[in-house]
Amino acid sequence: MKQVFLLSLCLLFGGTLVAQRDLTPGKRRGDVFGQSDYKDYRFYGLQLSAGPTFMLTRGNNPTYSLVDELGREVQYTNDPAGRVGAFIEVGLAHFPKKRSQLSEKINFIFISYFDWGIGYKLLGGKEQTKIDHFNAFDQYTYSDQTEGKFYNGFLFGRFSVHKNFYLGERKKIYIDNGLGFNFDLGILPRADEGSDYHNETTSFLGQNINSYHNPFVAQVHYDLGVGFKVNRRTQVIVGAQVPILGIAEWRKGCAALKWYNSNYVPLLAHVKLIYLFEKKVKGCNTPGSEDDKKRNEEFLQNN
Repeated sequence: MKQVFLLSLCLLFGGTLVAQRDLTPGKRRGDVFGQSDYKDYRFYGLQLSAGPTFMLTRGNNPTYSLVDELGREVQYTNDPAGRVGAFIEVGLAHFPKKRSQLSEKINFIFISYFDWGIGYKLLGGKEQTKIDHFNAFDQYTYSDQTEGKFYNGFLFGRFSVHKNFYLGERKKIYIDNGLGFNFDLGILPRADEGSDYHNETTSFLGQNINSYHNPFVAQVHYDLGVGFKVNRRTQVIVGAQVPILGIAEWRKGCAALKWYNSNYVPLLAHVKLIYLFEKKVKGCNTPGSEDDKKRNEEFLQNN
């Protein structure tokens, strides 16, 4: 009898615990055990990006030959390399409220969101030049080697359109594809850290001492990343941005930046935070209309 009484108490106590939880079929563990978020958020919010930068250079270094004023051969090789910099950007991210008729008809979202920002970035690189000297009989005699380094700072503005491809049924992780424009203005320091570098090589090789790109740069860039939906309000994207087309200065579409005698392609690795603004309700905080709920649910599931 005592055992039956204890068993009954256990069943009653366990049933009470279960009754305090919402175990609706199909709900996730976070919905059952976590605190639900019933707030309404706007379709736009803060976006903050930051990360390291690095200049990409060519993989092979060709050797060039010329003849000096005494008829002797001179061979030189330029070896460029990138240096680590950094950038930071702040702006807004906007999610479309409505889908086009074509998007509804074929059930495909063309634009997941677009964002823009202004910021500052520091880009750095270096170039080493090796010069081999030969005598009048084409015999090697000796070599010279010089190196120049630079760091340039830019104020920039950026605008990008993004399309997300979700992974899994829960749509918490996605591949972020972005295409956009960036406009950069060089302000600091635009100075050659190896000031003697060109003085040593220019007169000898006939190179252009002003082989620097213009202070104003305009490019088309591509952005690729992996996004994570932390909750209904917050998203984090880890990715990288690289220019694919140069507009200004125009060099037949080349996206690289000219410095010294080499081309440098800036790579921006980033961590982006998107934080939606909360809707401020006047008066009583009552639930929104059915249309508002539907748009909000569509936004949370598909963008």
